[in-house]
Amino acid sequence: MSLGASGGASLSSSPSSRIHVLGAGAVGLLLAAHLRQSGRPITLLLRSQSAVDRFRRNSSCISVVNDWIKAHPTRKLFLASDPGAGLAPWKAADVQAEAPSSTESSEKPMISRLILATKAQDTLHAYWSVKERLCSQSTVVLLQNGMGVYEAIQREFYPSPQQYQKELSTDIPTFIIGTNSHGCLRSQDKDEEFVTHHTAFGGCQFAVRPSLLNPPPPLPESALDMLTTLSSQALDVSITNWSDLHHRLLLKLAANAAINP
Repeated sequence: MSLGASGGASLSSSPSSRIHVLGAGAVGLLLAAHLRQSGRPITLLLRSQSAVDRFRRNSSCISVVNDWIKAHPTRKLFLASDPGAGLAPWKAADVQAEAPSSTESSEKPMISRLILATKAQDTLHAYWSVKERLCSQSTVVLLQNGMGVYEAIQREFYPSPQQYQKELSTDIPTFIIGTNSHGCLRSQDKDEEFVTHHTAFGGCQFAVRPSLLNPPPPLPESALDMLTTLSSQALDVSITNWSDLHHRLLLKLAANAAINP
């Protein structure tokens, strides 16, 4: 896949660096908090306007409790030497929030960078809620357990890419597939709805999923920016190629099938 600017011109010539996060579970909140701490503008896409209102009453903050540090005293001593390490608890402030269906999609700005961190079974409905705000200059990061989410999105929303290549070339965003081994839990306390507990430190791997279009379009600016931004997070992130990541996903799927048949 070649590098460069993309063709479709549905986004402005100076696309926003804002990252939208759809899926405010434990993983989505953890990643959103780290991205916000690194200085990126973040918008959480929540399920309803009432959830947006609750988030705003929570001072528009995401809280992260680094329980993994408490369980590893030697790591706590190591991180204590770095004031920016973010010892528990810490907050990511000034996070925006909106509900995907609160207004017509045509009235909302296009999304240039989207992280989709919903449960696998909720992905198609979640993607449908923002599809009209995506285009060929957009980049979508898929971060779910299991495999087949990307293929399901293609079948549901972009059928027969070769037959309709010209029409779809301005509609299909670039997809980045991710896998996560960090342990995290969302607080069950109603007063801590936007608190995530980082219980075990792992890692994240990401790779660009090759386009089904032939020839493949060049990577948009948003994809290059997302790869750079993700790789700079303090979550042991690595960027790899699709072949290597696909192999990792197969091994993870096999292990999960053996552990949870």
